[in-house]
Amino acid sequence: MTDTAATSTSPQRRIGVRSIAALLALILGLVLLPLGTVTYWGHRTVTDTERYLETMQPLAYDEDVQASVSTFITDKIEEQVDPEALVNQVFAGLIDDYPSLKALVPIISGAVDSLIGQVVDRLVRSDQFKELWNLANTAAQKSLMAILEGRDDGPVSLQGDEVVLDIGVLIDQVKQGLVDRGFSAAANISVAEADRQIVLLEAPQLAQIRTIYSFTSPVAAGLIYVAILLLVLAVVLARRRPRMVAWAGGGAAVGGALLVVGLGVGQGAFVNTLEGTPFAKASQTFYDQLLKFLYNGSYALIVLGIIVMAVGLYLCGARWAIELRAAVNNLADDIARNIPPGPITSSGAWVAQHARWLRVAVAAIFTIIVVIGNDLSVARTIWAALISLLLLGVIQVWAAAGRRASAEQVAA
Repeated sequence: MTDTAATSTSPQRRIGVRSIAALLALILGLVLLPLGTVTYWGHRTVTDTERYLETMQPLAYDEDVQASVSTFITDKIEEQVDPEALVNQVFAGLIDDYPSLKALVPIISGAVDSLIGQVVDRLVRSDQFKELWNLANTAAQKSLMAILEGRDDGPVSLQGDEVVLDIGVLIDQVKQGLVDRGFSAAANISVAEADRQIVLLEAPQLAQIRTIYSFTSPVAAGLIYVAILLLVLAVVLARRRPRMVAWAGGGAAVGGALLVVGLGVGQGAFVNTLEGTPFAKASQTFYDQLLKFLYNGSYALIVLGIIVMAVGLYLCGARWAIELRAAVNNLADDIARNIPPGPITSSGAWVAQHARWLRVAVAAIFTIIVVIGNDLSVARTIWAALISLLLLGVIQVWAAAGRRASAEQVAA
């Protein structure tokens, strides 16, 4: 009976509302973090014309892209031109009078094919092509936004279940280049409307994408900040904050890894879609360049998550963490003993008194370095961590020097 009474009166561990709220904030923040990274990329890269052009511009100088565009345009023109029939038509009277000239027809027709290829290749490697590339990408980006918003206008349009790009401007430039080089018959080349178009992707679910875009576009750019605020809220509400910091960092690293895996799967699907087309050689380059920010963000998220998790584990109450912190304090004390009396030791008392806020300032500096610039960077994240570690070490030694100077004054 006594045992029963003791059991009933013993305190039971209960999970409070605060702990539940912290757990929910953690889970929701970790779910939204990779999603927010993707939507942030979408708004910064797809919906922002200037950013989109900045991302796509290097492709105009890529040899694989140039070769793919050159092959595609050459094939489209040669499909509409029968060089042998054209030569027979031009030299019809001469061949009738001199039948032996007929042997030159294959040679001349081959030269016409070569001329077309040379003109196209020269065009795609010229500065003029760079300008056309920017104009085409500007129009394509605006047309893509029109499709997402329910309008079908511009060089990119929705035709049935396919999103297509009109390259009529490039073909017209090639025709003019042939005429300028003396091949006046090129002015009569007529490329059918259907052959002026590149199928960018098949989109049977485009109506669903438009619906999702209409709901998410107003808040997509800020979704990543909502995720970060939720993770901060989870840490603030947690009873064991170092452990929550470690969970948040580990979850962020896992989210970044899942993003990298997803990007790899998407790359394989994209490359396979263009297999057997003139753009197969440039498909991987195009995919990597378009998603460059997202790749950088995913890897930076992994590194950042590992750093945050390491901080949480260092501050936790585990025995090894306590011993590690004690070793760091002892090392700081040993270094402080070698600092002669002076401004550092005299101001150390103030540093020791405000050490917590100075560490918060270091965390703010770390955050600013990580997020500064147009995109996330693994190298910048690592450099920010090293700079922050150095500053924290300085604060630790400085505070130890101040405490030692105060202790010596009291002893005296």
